[in-house]
Amino acid sequence: MKARWNRTPYPGVRFREHGSRRHSGKPDRYFSIRYYINYKDCEEGLGWASEGWNAEKAHGVLARIKKNIKTGSGPQSLADLRAEGDAQREAEAQEARRLSVQGMTVSYFLTNHYMPEAKRSKRTWRDDDGRVRKIIPRLGHFPLAAVTRDDIRAFLDFLRQDGASESTALHYMAVLRRAYNMARVTEVEGVAIFSGQSPLEGVALPKPKNARERFLSYDEADALIQAAHASGQSDLHAAIVLAMNTGMRLGEILRLEWVDVDLTHGVITVREEQSRKPGGKVFINADVETVLRERLDAASCSENASGNGVRKVPGCLVLTPPKGGKERSSLTHRFAELVTRLGFNTHVKDARHKVVFHTLRHTFASWLAIAGTDIYRIKTLMRHKTITMTMRYAHLIPDATRAAVHNLRPANGATGS
Repeated sequence: MKARWNRTPYPGVRFREHGSRRHSGKPDRYFSIRYYINYKDCEEGLGWASEGWNAEKAHGVLARIKKNIKTGSGPQSLADLRAEGDAQREAEAQEARRLSVQGMTVSYFLTNHYMPEAKRSKRTWRDDDGRVRKIIPRLGHFPLAAVTRDDIRAFLDFLRQDGASESTALHYMAVLRRAYNMARVTEVEGVAIFSGQSPLEGVALPKPKNARERFLSYDEADALIQAAHASGQSDLHAAIVLAMNTGMRLGEILRLEWVDVDLTHGVITVREEQSRKPGGKVFINADVETVLRERLDAASCSENASGNGVRKVPGCLVLTPPKGGKERSSLTHRFAELVTRLGFNTHVKDARHKVVFHTLRHTFASWLAIAGTDIYRIKTLMRHKTITMTMRYAHLIPDATRAAVHNLRPANGATGS
């Protein structure tokens, strides 16, 4: 038998009862609404009482549809109302996701997003890891979007009070800047983790004054080389001679392989590698050639192919690392001990005036300038990215400024009165 429709106190709203299903001790009721649109009667079912529907609620829906039909705006059918409701719920869900994602804390982001990417892409990720460990106790509890300029300034103050140099403080700021830039382009569930202005914008960043000014005199250089040779540490001696005569960095010297050494043409190739300083060609003078040939004679993985050549054995290092692979720290430590014995850093407080291994590269450039080499050739030999980095040596070029003053006017020019 077909279910019978029953009227309700609300015109246009009716219901029918289920034959067996019960709700609140009564037969479950199914509600529908009837209205007139586009010159036609329209009836649409709403739902069961067990689903939360009742006559009053159905009347509210009908009243809204009739009003929209009358004004010609808004949803004008139950399907339209449901589509509008779905869209609203989706918008609310999207907003909830946005608030959840953009409520991510600094600690969570640095730990779960920034550091994994740093490990994949940065050789120096361990340095970042140490900085992150110091950032988290101070800023980690804040959501990324809640960190303010004042919070950044307070963190800078903390670093300085903790004894950090301006250069060190700048490294911490670099980590935070990269983190915020990364958060802008990292999405979770389709939502960018961070949007808006970085809290570092408008903060006066540290300005390190750590440009090294110290370079060795010729007598100091001779004393250093002789002391290294006398110590019996052939790798240290070779590294010093290479750095002082080519301007190569310590890392470049330690990575140097025999396949990159061309004794026939007097050239060393410093390889271009991602995330490293610029590579290029450096030239071998007599002092460097002597040291290289001594190393070549003692090398176990390379042999002389001819009087001037080297058999190309990939992976064979010019400076063989010690067991455990800690050559960089070992050589730096031994260089410092040598400098201490020679007294180069006695009573020196300013780090810019202390002799460290990088001083040898600075010495190379300074000697070039003193010898009258023009600034553009120095830039090429130093493999600097910009001329600005090279201009620090310009004042050493002989008479560069003195001659300009003396040649200000022709010799027979008027002197005035």
